[in-house]
Amino acid sequence: MKPDKIPLGDNIRIARARLGYSQEYVADRLGISKQRYRQLENEEQDSLTFGRLSEIGSILETDIETLMTLHRTPFAVDRMSAQDTLILALNQLIQTQQELMIVLQKNLTLE
Repeated sequence: MKPDKIPLGDNIRIARARLGYSQEYVADRLGISKQRYRQLENEEQDSLTFGRLSEIGSILETDIETLMTLHRTPFAVDRMSAQDTLILALNQLIQTQQELMIVLQKNLTLE
């Protein structure tokens, strides 16, 4: 990777994986083909508009700054065992589901 390029594709993949979303799901929400979305994650991005990046951030429940800097975030996962990594991923999934349930409950009470 060239040092002046931001690995947006990698960052988007990381953010998507944290939520457990499939490429197909995100592509559908963006209104693009799964193949085009796969390219978006697998290429260094230097021509992605802020509008598109904002859309992606919205779908992935994050902001543009996070999508642009996620690759710089140090992760201690490299030193963790496979079991610890799985436990961490499951805990993150549970937390995300709990947050989703709170949002759904709020929306249901508004109706």
